[in-house]
Amino acid sequence: MIVFVLHAFPTVSIFSVLISVIGAVTIAGWTLGVIEAILFGILAGFSVDYVIHLAHAYSHAEGDVEERVMAAYAEMGTSVFSGMLTSVVASIPLFFCTLTFFAKFGTFLCLTILFSWIFANLGFMGLLATFKISMDRKCL
Repeated sequence: MIVFVLHAFPTVSIFSVLISVIGAVTIAGWTLGVIEAILFGILAGFSVDYVIHLAHAYSHAEGDVEERVMAAYAEMGTSVFSGMLTSVVASIPLFFCTLTFFAKFGTFLCLTILFSWIFANLGFMGLLATFKISMDRKCL
């Protein structure tokens, strides 16, 4: 059960990012073309990083659920936040490009990174804490 949950919850987080980004760019008026197809093709890859780092830190932490959540944030929280911040800041100059691909890539990157960070920190870790997923080694 534990192994299933540690695969299911990150998957829920990644699907949430996919749906959110595709929904946001659709609301922004993007239609499916070559650029959007390329960007949607790499979307899952950009969505994985933060949730997997936190899941790994949680699974290797010691203690009860609350201690594991705190340990995961203590171990990876700063790194995950720094990665999010540098990626978002790096995407901002792309907003002002005159070439359509780069302007859309900047928007796509910024949305993907922000949603990925939000769903990893609030969604995934919140699910682990809410459902009290312990990592009792006897169950593995």
